[in-house]
Amino acid sequence: MKAAAFQAIDKVTVIDVPKPAPAAGQVLLKVYDCGICGSDLHVVQHGMAMRPGSIMGHEFCGAIAELGAGVSDFRVGDRVTSLPYISCGKCEQCRRGTGMYCEHIHGLGLGQLPGAYAEYVICGEQSLLHLPDGVSSREGALVEPLSVALHGVKRADFDRGAGCVVMGAGPIGLATILWCKAKGIETVVVSELAPGRAELAFKLGASAVVNPNERNPSDKVRELTGREPEVVFECIGVKSTLMSAVHLAARRGQIIVIGVCLEPDEIMPLTCVAKELRIDFSMAYTHDDFRETIDALATGRLDAKPMITDVIGIDEVPAMFNALKRPGSRAKVLVEFPQ
Repeated sequence: MKAAAFQAIDKVTVIDVPKPAPAAGQVLLKVYDCGICGSDLHVVQHGMAMRPGSIMGHEFCGAIAELGAGVSDFRVGDRVTSLPYISCGKCEQCRRGTGMYCEHIHGLGLGQLPGAYAEYVICGEQSLLHLPDGVSSREGALVEPLSVALHGVKRADFDRGAGCVVMGAGPIGLATILWCKAKGIETVVVSELAPGRAELAFKLGASAVVNPNERNPSDKVRELTGREPEVVFECIGVKSTLMSAVHLAARRGQIIVIGVCLEPDEIMPLTCVAKELRIDFSMAYTHDDFRETIDALATGRLDAKPMITDVIGIDEVPAMFNALKRPGSRAKVLVEFPQ
């Protein structure tokens, strides 16, 4: 089967590998769609101890092609998405739905286990969730990034009449806008440099979009609500953006860090103390986040389709990784396989 794999810093290639077979408690999934994540771009840029030949991709959905021994809750042909890991399913963390913290976890697509930039991928039964008929396969590949944003938005602690700032209108920032609006937050000001992504932010419900080089996003929140932003969602994940969030937040405000920065960074503690800020870091998602996201897509509570700007085939993955090095109007790029 064809797959896209990390080979070296700034190098992704398409390779041919044998189709895998599921072990007990696993399924073989025929991949329909898999999203390109900002984390994938960071991995290719920095390496992060990724072994050459590692198949990437962790935002995906597909149909079950084969069942391993002991799988009882799914059938061949079921259309599913999956949390991108195989965990033990038995420990306290797994029983609580927080398998991301399982001591025996093996992640899909980030170096431990092969991911879904491939025609087929192995998944653990405990990580699977059915996709209703009303959720398309392309939307199914958005469940993972939407759940990342949901997990962060659920940590926000402020009233609906207040305003917030979403820093960055990449896929996670766009997903954060969707969830803020779905949760009833009336004023969502987005800080974004790229005009194309600014346009997408408006389509997905932003109250205003501000180029931070031209205007302070906090000033726009104050103009719309009469108050400074009580919550700032940091969805960029590059060095210095955390300190920018500190400056944007209101006194006694909250910063929720969803973006993943892979470099050492620094903030000025005195500023945080003087403003009595609360800084929360958000890590991935739970099973319940996936379930809520799927339900929101199925009921129309979320319309995430405008996030999808490009759909490509597996052979186009290396060129797309190079293209995504440059900021532009692209948001969520899906790698799609024949169904």
